Amino acid sequence: MRRVFLAYALSGFVALGYQVAWFRIFADLFGSTTLTFALVICNFIAGLGLGSLISRRFAAFCSRRLGSGDTLRIYGLVELLAAAAALLTLAAMALPAGIWGDFPYHLQDGIWVGTPLYALGKVALASLCLFLPCLFLGVTFPLLCSAFVDTPEGGRFPAALYGWNTLGACCGVLASQFLLLPWLGHSAMFVVMIGLNAAIGVLFLSLGGAPVRGTAAAAVSAPAVGPGPGLLLTAATLSGLLAGALEGDLFKRIGLVVANSPGALGPAISFWAILGIFLASAFVWKVKRLRLTHIKVAFVVAAIYYVAAWYWMYPVVTALEAVHAVPESAVLLFRVNTFPGSVGELFLFVGGCVFVPYFLVSLLLPYVCNQVQGGRGHLGLAYGLNTVAFCIGLIGFTLLAPLVNIFYSLKLMLVLLVAGVGLLLVIAENKGVRAWQPAAALALFVAGCVYTPTEFDASYLVPGSDQVRYRVSSVKSDGANTTFVAHVPDGARLYFGNMTMSGVNELSQTYMRLMAHFPLLMEKDPATALLICFGVGNTASAIAAHAGIRQIDIVDLNRRVFETAWEFADTNRQVFSDPRVRLINDDGRNFLRLTRNTYDLITSEPPPPMAAGVFRLYSREYYATVLAHLTPQGMMTQWLPIYQMPTQAVDEAIATFAEVFPETLLIVGSGSELILVGARQPMDLARLESNFPAAGPVQEDLRSIGVRNPGHLAIRIMRTDASLRRQYLAAGRISDQHNNLEHMFLTPAKATVIPYFPGEVIDLLEARAPRLAASAVPVISHLGRLRYRVELFPLYKVVADRDIALAAADWQRLTLFVRRASDRKAKGDEAGFLAELAASVQLAPEQPRLLIVLASELLR
Repeated sequence: MRRVFLAYALSGFVALGYQVAWFRIFADLFGSTTLTFALVICNFIAGLGLGSLISRRFAAFCSRRLGSGDTLRIYGLVELLAAAAALLTLAAMALPAGIWGDFPYHLQDGIWVGTPLYALGKVALASLCLFLPCLFLGVTFPLLCSAFVDTPEGGRFPAALYGWNTLGACCGVLASQFLLLPWLGHSAMFVVMIGLNAAIGVLFLSLGGAPVRGTAAAAVSAPAVGPGPGLLLTAATLSGLLAGALEGDLFKRIGLVVANSPGALGPAISFWAILGIFLASAFVWKVKRLRLTHIKVAFVVAAIYYVAAWYWMYPVVTALEAVHAVPESAVLLFRVNTFPGSVGELFLFVGGCVFVPYFLVSLLLPYVCNQVQGGRGHLGLAYGLNTVAFCIGLIGFTLLAPLVNIFYSLKLMLVLLVAGVGLLLVIAENKGVRAWQPAAALALFVAGCVYTPTEFDASYLVPGSDQVRYRVSSVKSDGANTTFVAHVPDGARLYFGNMTMSGVNELSQTYMRLMAHFPLLMEKDPATALLICFGVGNTASAIAAHAGIRQIDIVDLNRRVFETAWEFADTNRQVFSDPRVRLINDDGRNFLRLTRNTYDLITSEPPPPMAAGVFRLYSREYYATVLAHLTPQGMMTQWLPIYQMPTQAVDEAIATFAEVFPETLLIVGSGSELILVGARQPMDLARLESNFPAAGPVQEDLRSIGVRNPGHLAIRIMRTDASLRRQYLAAGRISDQHNNLEHMFLTPAKATVIPYFPGEVIDLLEARAPRLAASAVPVISHLGRLRYRVELFPLYKVVADRDIALAAADWQRLTLFVRRASDRKAKGDEAGFLAELAASVQLAPEQPRLLIVLASELLR
């Protein structure tokens, strides 16, 4: 029995390792889409469930083939079959992307979406690779329980076995995310899991040793009275449904609240959920007198705790954020989330939300399994129904209910909880289940589906935030994200839940439009462009301003972003209706794998880099794919918001980009919104002058962001290729295979600072564009003038090897004065506003921008 427990713990470890790797492998194959997530989850859980349902028949089939009734030998064979089936995933990874065709999309309401054949191919391939090994793994639990049904401890064996399996799974979550992925990468980790799976199979196939079947021991372990099979199957199904729905709901609910390093959020929730299952199983195993009545009380307590945890979630986060308050010395352009500040803080917070309700709800299944083991039903049927119900609950509250919107989903979960707990309370251990009881619970839930409010609900968002205080419109959802537009004073902003994604204020307009204009003005007759992530259309409209562009492909994972584009028509100039534009709903990485097109410009504005999974749009493999799709003169621009990234993340992002692109520049978009520019060959900076428009849409667009001549573009160069390579190539690299960025946390007290080397920028301009240098160098040589032309140019560390005026000034302090002045003006404190400006000018008198503002205020 001890050997079985240890082996089944290892089997749980392997199963979770498979799942973690599958999420990444199929994201590489199909993109990080909702369909990919659903395929992995559904095939994983449904495979386990169906495997349990067919366990008896499949075990009998294997027994005939082996010529042995030794259940442990049969178990070994099934584990070997699971390992063999997992090899199909390795074969799928070797398939060429071209099997789906060059452009497997069709037009649907103005947006190009995947064809039915393409979607069907994904479903078939994922089902083959995932469902089959999970089917074999699902056979194992009822199979092993049957081996020990007649032993003295047989009546409580299922709870013990389930506990050991979930203990292994719990360890698998931690080991996969924090050890194996960083060390091996997901492909090598998957191979290791296959090896461990096969080793379990070989060991048991060769040794066997199942107890001899008999009946005497069974009589000792089976309880004399207890619930009937109908009640047990109902309870098993209810347990799975509530557990799955609860996990899906908690992913959404906690994800709304925790925004700092959400890449680690999924593993944290999974860890605490599985730990709750393990300890619940251990509890049921050890407590012999546990009855259904006790579990009913546990469910009521779980429901109360769940509601209380949500009620206190924001106040707790607000209190904890105060510990990480941004000091004045850490000059940031925007407020960013500062909680949690470490993996430990994240795990503790998530544990407080997840563990208690999950532990209490998870008491029911091992209790049911023990009762079934005692001769009151089919264990495979009970466990299989539980697993299938778990899948339904998880998908229902991860994808289906959120398709309406996240507010509807979170409220509907409360309805399900009331209906489920109510059903458990009305059924009696000694009376079985009456048909009206589940029917009444189902009717209550269906009524909840119909009558639960679907409108925007600000009470679920950060108290006091812009999206709560101002008018909201265009509330939409694709299941994965609920999007809406908040009409804040400085211009409308697009939100995904609590996370701001894009906007039309001056700062956003500036850096987004520069991501298009800067590279396009350095190319000769650019004709094609690819924009990955549409946002509100700022960059797309800047690309469209260039009359020579014949084709613009815009790819976004969230279709609702395209459907919301009309809200920003004043600034994106209805680029979504431009005949040159193709709006493509897909993962940008996946589109690049499929297309054979090459582009003169590929620009990438993904969600914030520290968001879950976004590291794939900053990885070495991604940039290599981009480079392969650039024309010989083509360029790439990549958004780099350093104020949202810890220093290590910035270092690795720059190192990864510079390693792939033969030449790289770092330019200033708006303050700490920086832009990486990459090309195959040395960039022709002289073209900034020769291509600069004398009139027309491009000039008008540039003037709207304060760029009136080519020198205004040249002065935005912050770092040259040589200086970037000198400083950053020693840093690590971001790779698809490893979980880069996902476990890094932003610490505002240690804000990222990138040194500015004005002398090297001057040398570059004088060498490549002497005429351009004549107008740019006088500005670069005087940092007060530079700040006048480029507001909030990040001068927090200046390294000057020549005479640069104000190079020795404390620009961090100067910026702090400006920020304080802005805050005081917003509060109507004119005297304080003037005092802060005067203090800044006194510290460094030659600041044209501040002198003009101060003079205008004094003359009023």
